[in-house]
Amino acid sequence: MSDLQAKTIEINENKIAVAAAIIPFSIAGALIRIALERLQDYTGAPVFGLVYAQWVGCLIMGLTNKNKNTLFLWYHPIHPGITTGLCGSITTFSSWQLGIFKEFANYNAYPHTRGKNVLAALSEFLVTLAMSLNGLLFGQHIGDMFSKQIEKRHALKSEPKLVARGFSFRYMSKKDYLTITFAIVSWLGVIFAAIFSPYQRDLAFACVFAPVGALTRWYLSFFNGRLPHFPIGTFAANVFGTIVLAILALAQSGPRITAIACDVVAGLADGYCGCLTTISTFMVELTTLPRKPSYIYGFLSVVIAQCFMFIILGSYIWSQGVNPMCS
Repeated sequence: MSDLQAKTIEINENKIAVAAAIIPFSIAGALIRIALERLQDYTGAPVFGLVYAQWVGCLIMGLTNKNKNTLFLWYHPIHPGITTGLCGSITTFSSWQLGIFKEFANYNAYPHTRGKNVLAALSEFLVTLAMSLNGLLFGQHIGDMFSKQIEKRHALKSEPKLVARGFSFRYMSKKDYLTITFAIVSWLGVIFAAIFSPYQRDLAFACVFAPVGALTRWYLSFFNGRLPHFPIGTFAANVFGTIVLAILALAQSGPRITAIACDVVAGLADGYCGCLTTISTFMVELTTLPRKPSYIYGFLSVVIAQCFMFIILGSYIWSQGVNPMCS
């Protein structure tokens, strides 16, 4: 297919519609992650449950990015909705860091030597990294197959050209208004569930806080181009989310708190922190950056996150012990 056959189609990039698309997808992503973790939470499980969520989120990310233009031409907000909202919320960087720290610190007081604690932490680190990369590459392979099939069906290739419209209600389409309406209804639905439902309130709170985390991460992504070869926005989201999760884990391990407070803390951990931080975008950046900056970015992200875990959570549990109040 020659370049002469391709035509450029201008597409309005309205950030209000994009933000609205992220909201329901982030709620769905948080639910998928929590469900996958709970499915794997049984005695004798071969690996930690979170690894499946990381793999699934990265797989969808790889598939979606390979069909980016197709999604843009169909309806632009659907792409950031899936990548930022869904994939970014299925995967989580902060819980990964908490898992590494808990293994290293032997949080659950297993009869391990210190050397085995280090091996356990290293396993959590490497297995998650390997599975996430595997999911991303596998998703890209599937995406390639889909994109080739789409190209065969369309004789004329179209290239989308995004026209930035900012946070404005001008140039909005009917699809945009439907997306905004659906986002509002979705968010209100989980808020009412958190208020009135007597069951699974921690899950409801997670759904309430999920869009806040995802939208914060999306906003921080605007700063990713500020430093060459260092996605400062994703870095800030992952590190800040890890700090917040360490504080929440401290609250769960410290003084006695009420049952409703436990549900709120769990909701913030799974919803806000889980959706504020991401491995899917992190893996895309690691695989697209030049080699040296990629290693620097990955190393700093993990090391700085672990430093905050040790300072905030480690300093307490090693001096006061572990006394989980929200188990």
